Amino acid sequence: MAVTGADMITEHAVLFSSVAVMAEFHPQAKALRFWRDEQDNSLQSRVEFYDAPLQALEELEADIAIVSRDLSDAVIPDFHSFCQDIEIIFDGGQPSGPIAALTKLDWPRFRRISAYAQYWKLHNPREVNKLLTFIMGIPLYSCLVGELIAQRHSEEEQEILSQIEQPGGVYIIGVNRFRQLFQEDIDNAFNEAKMLVSTFRGTRSENAARIVNGMLDTMRMKPS
Repeated sequence: MAVTGADMITEHAVLFSSVAVMAEFHPQAKALRFWRDEQDNSLQSRVEFYDAPLQALEELEADIAIVSRDLSDAVIPDFHSFCQDIEIIFDGGQPSGPIAALTKLDWPRFRRISAYAQYWKLHNPREVNKLLTFIMGIPLYSCLVGELIAQRHSEEEQEILSQIEQPGGVYIIGVNRFRQLFQEDIDNAFNEAKMLVSTFRGTRSENAARIVNGMLDTMRMKPS
């Protein structure tokens, strides 16, 4: 079967989405490694980490980054149901929407975050509200930033792809340098994710799902 331009864009989007959250939010993130697998010719990416112990606050940050990465598989196409699941989990309940179907989610780690939120709900509700918004928005950011990078076809993206065009090719870039090169895409993805979460939290009418998911459809790239 021939590979279409849309297929290539999707593959490139996944390449960047799969490391976006960890690179941006994990406190030990050091560099990004991109490569083409010599066995199946697929594009691969991962985050390299500093080998240093985490402080207490950094452990929470790491938990949030890891869980947000895993949650990104449940964001699309029903972001409204995804956010409802997050609310249920933060209240100590069991989700029944897209998150319930995930097979690669670290539930003990997620429950630690939920327990933290439930404990602090009475003591510091503003911070818990920020955490809830963050857990809703960052998995969506992961999906959007990969699509934006792949859609824009920037010189920086093309440089990475050219280095891993052949099997065995490897490209390594520091997380700070990655942020500098793709700052526009990162900022746009953040803003779009933040706006969509705000829409979900501010829309409780009967047609809320249609409104929220319709906004997501307009944000995402449309394959040509």
